[in-house]
Amino acid sequence: MMDRQHDISHWLEALPDPLVGRDAEGRLHPINRAARSMPASSRLEGMLNDRDGSTSPRLVNQLPNDTTERRVYRHLHLGSHPDPDATPRELHLLQDVTGEKRAETALAETERLVRLLIDSSPDVIQVKDGQGHWLLANQAALDLFRLEGLPWWGRDDDAMAELTEPAFRDAFYFCRQSDERAWKAEELHRESEVIKSPEGEELVFETIKQPVFDADGRRHAMIVIARNITAQLRAQAEYEDLAIHDELTLLYNRRFFQIEAQRRLDELGRENRHAAVAVLDLDRFRSINDCHGHEEGDRVICQMADRLRDLGAKQDWLVARLAVDEFAILAADVEPNDGPEVLGAALRELVRHTFELETTNLTLTASTGIAYWPTHSRHIAQLLTQADAAMFEAKKNEREPVAVFSPQLSARQIWRSEMLGALRDSLENDRFHLVYQIQQDALGLAVTGVEALLRWEAPDPQLQCGPQDFIPFLEQSGLIVEVGAWVMIEAACQAIEWGRETGEPITVSVNVSSVQLHAPCFAERVARALEISGLPPERLELELTETALVHDPEQAATMLDAVRELGVRLALDDFGTGYSSLSYLKRFSFDRLKIDQGFVRDILGDRNDLEIVRAIIAMGNALSLEIIAEGVETTEQRDLLDALGCHSFQGYLIGRPTQAEAIRPLLGVRLL
Repeated sequence: MMDRQHDISHWLEALPDPLVGRDAEGRLHPINRAARSMPASSRLEGMLNDRDGSTSPRLVNQLPNDTTERRVYRHLHLGSHPDPDATPRELHLLQDVTGEKRAETALAETERLVRLLIDSSPDVIQVKDGQGHWLLANQAALDLFRLEGLPWWGRDDDAMAELTEPAFRDAFYFCRQSDERAWKAEELHRESEVIKSPEGEELVFETIKQPVFDADGRRHAMIVIARNITAQLRAQAEYEDLAIHDELTLLYNRRFFQIEAQRRLDELGRENRHAAVAVLDLDRFRSINDCHGHEEGDRVICQMADRLRDLGAKQDWLVARLAVDEFAILAADVEPNDGPEVLGAALRELVRHTFELETTNLTLTASTGIAYWPTHSRHIAQLLTQADAAMFEAKKNEREPVAVFSPQLSARQIWRSEMLGALRDSLENDRFHLVYQIQQDALGLAVTGVEALLRWEAPDPQLQCGPQDFIPFLEQSGLIVEVGAWVMIEAACQAIEWGRETGEPITVSVNVSSVQLHAPCFAERVARALEISGLPPERLELELTETALVHDPEQAATMLDAVRELGVRLALDDFGTGYSSLSYLKRFSFDRLKIDQGFVRDILGDRNDLEIVRAIIAMGNALSLEIIAEGVETTEQRDLLDALGCHSFQGYLIGRPTQAEAIRPLLGVRLL
């Protein structure tokens, strides 16, 4: 018996957990070494005080001190002796669960962090058991299916379909089918799923499903991660759309037009049919950007694009925007030589109506070049180049701005392209300059005015040419608006400088092209030149030809009225060479007529020229207009013109065009 008690005592002493007894008076007695080794500060009475009389296990804390850390024990009341006087009366076991509780706390913290992680993810995350019941869903999943506050845990997809919005029923059905495909694949499974929201929006998800099997190969869990790729797909679709469409007008761009046009042409070739490619360019478009700003220019481009789109839809023509104001059309079943009639008429109709800007309406024209397939080429890139060359040729004819490609245009197109490139850079690089030709008064033979003439120094000697060649290029490209404004400012400033040096008022004449006159900002450019130079308005004379007036007389009249209000003088240049001179004299308020040098050249030997000049002078005098004769080269010509009543002369006899410094000594000198 003693040996047995010794064994029990030995076992209790070796027990790692403190064993404590309580006697009948409630005093505590450490029974084993673990209990005796507990620090005095442990306050066993507080730890073992069963105030509620419960014998169930409970956790108690050993408060820390400077040398010990806080420990946690599980208090087990092992029971009471039936003899109330027995010692110990009660047995209490304190199991040290500090490590266990630390592990539980760490696990709980890890679970909290994992939950924060999956809830902060924008991707939908779910975990289902082997039978498809939902065990876990992150916030994105709850938000997607509107599950917040609903008892979703433990339900399968069929039950979820009944639990939430009816709009999700198809989605849950397809999710279940997709899960089944993942189970059968027995490996990571990717799939796209479409979920329609109650508002009718279709959301596309790229879904990853990982089936998990237990050790026996049974279905254990399904891990689902779904990423919303709706915005990505939309962005990709928009990018692909931009790859084939022009961003401003939404017409096809040049790249896609070439691809699609070539496909259509190849198809037409198999059917032995013909086609035409047209390139259309808005005339003087650059002046709209210069005068009204690029936003208004874009407004014009969009209106033109809308008209072309409607025309293309009606005719089944392929339409594209190639560049700023340049468009392309592929028209099937247009026979060779029918292009001007079929395409030209349709495209002219498009610009017949005005274009609406924010504050005004504009009347524009367009030039069209045409190339035929397969006559000129079987390749769309070459056809576009050929049509482009024809388009520039068409710009020379304002009455009928449609031209068909011919082989002779290719070399001219290359030269034209180089010319335009050089001219575009010349204003910034100071390659333009002015020369001046004096005008002589008939009464005292005094020099009272000069005409400013534009000259150009080409960067390449092979491009060097005179104003009769480079000015048409400036007009075709619209550069004449900007260059012409520079000419007015430069000439007006020079006139002011001469006036200060001589004390004599000098009138300077500046030529104005049709493109300048019809630019909406023309009157503003004239006013700007007067403001910058300080030249009195009556000392600036603008010379216009009938060509500048014939294009759109109504708009020309409006613009010239605005210029006249500034006080600027107007002269009709090359009078007598057109067909409507008399009507222009009646309609527009000119101050001076310039007799064309073609009549002056043979005035001494050709009676017809003499009578024409006589009639012009008589008519001008009757209308109280000043008359100046151009091309005066001999004293005899000048004397005859003087006798006929001509007021002023200009020509090589009076003075050749020369630099400004050579003009200065001639100003203010009267010969009579």
